[in-house]
Amino acid sequence: MKLKQILFLLPGFISTLYAADYPSKSVTLKNGLKVIVCEKPDNDFVEFEVWYRTGSKDEKPGIRGMAHLFEHMMFRGTAKYPGKAVFDNVEKVGGEVNAYTTYDRTVYHEYIPVTALEKMMDIEADRMANLVVTQDILNTEREVVGEELRNGTNNWYQKMNSDRYPFLYPQGHPYEVDVIGFLDEITKFTAPQCMEFFNNYYSPNNAFVVVVGNVKAEEVFAMAEKYFGVVTKQLNIKKKENIPALDTAHIRASEMNINFPVQIYSYTFPRPAVSDPDFFAFQMLTELLFTSDNSILNNRLVKKEHLAYGFNVANDGWSYYPNLAIIDVIMNASPGNVKVKRAIKEEINKVIEQGIPEEMLSDYLAAYQNNYTLNNYVSGNIANDLGMAEYYFNDYNKAYSLAKQFGEVTPGEIKRVAAKYLAEDKIQLVNIKPE
Repeated sequence: MKLKQILFLLPGFISTLYAADYPSKSVTLKNGLKVIVCEKPDNDFVEFEVWYRTGSKDEKPGIRGMAHLFEHMMFRGTAKYPGKAVFDNVEKVGGEVNAYTTYDRTVYHEYIPVTALEKMMDIEADRMANLVVTQDILNTEREVVGEELRNGTNNWYQKMNSDRYPFLYPQGHPYEVDVIGFLDEITKFTAPQCMEFFNNYYSPNNAFVVVVGNVKAEEVFAMAEKYFGVVTKQLNIKKKENIPALDTAHIRASEMNINFPVQIYSYTFPRPAVSDPDFFAFQMLTELLFTSDNSILNNRLVKKEHLAYGFNVANDGWSYYPNLAIIDVIMNASPGNVKVKRAIKEEINKVIEQGIPEEMLSDYLAAYQNNYTLNNYVSGNIANDLGMAEYYFNDYNKAYSLAKQFGEVTPGEIKRVAAKYLAEDKIQLVNIKPE
């Protein structure tokens, strides 16, 4: 997963999560594939994305890391388009191609000339239906993923985050294992296991398509019918039930060591799923209290009192299931850091009792609207907006009303959500210190 793509997901970068005001239409093919088209008259390029409703949440013990590795396998081709056909067809027309995997979803995206869209639809539909996986191909891509995992250990923060992750979630939770998985399991994957994952989660009725650019919706729908409409595979996937509760679960370590000269107070507390009525108020609360540049705690601890270097959000703000918020306060290693802990507790209690100042709420919404306007210019951002809304709300039109829903959050709701999620018995702290 690229850093740019990670930033698209973090709540501190919420500006990427709304849509532009261009006409959007959709059709659902008989095989269940929804096709969403945004007619954005701009240049002669188009953003073409295929979203699969699968990620590491669908893995089980023994295949941890399969969703991410399978993202790589999808670029290895079919009998019709073997080898590097996806890359070759995009590169020869001057386009860009990439993909990313999260806990919830896997997205394949291309930025290509409009004239290349039909060819890429053919390729994407073919690999949805006819992917070829051999042990030799698997061995090659397994090495690539293994190298990604090993490279991550060279970055002190990524290594810390990876080392910390196994302590956080209760067993049986969909997010209990990091997306990258376990190297010892990845090295044992077999081609039949890969094909089983493909057959279990890659199908028209477990995916949707987003197209944004200088196109006509009816023409794109006809292309989609021609190429994707013939894919007949159907899946019966149900949302997991009996998810372990996070508000009563205990993390399995309260202290960690890192090989880097900083100290981190890592705060964890329950985060509602996107479908939860508390979602919008919670997003505003955490940004205004912790993570935005002008948040209450950033202003106090970083800008005024100089007690911390900064705050970092370590996980995805949008999630299909209830998740953990993980907020890292990065500081110089010092016995005096107990002041930071006291200040954070003080400001949390103040928000629980008094709420967020109305001026801060007003400024937040104004900044949100400005980012909305800027976001209108980039086709990839618009496709991401529409895709996120379709994935998490089952309605891409929700992308156009996110600003309105944030605007409807009242100061009273902020207080209520703060009391619910930031109560003393809900917050857990990992003290991460240099070795």
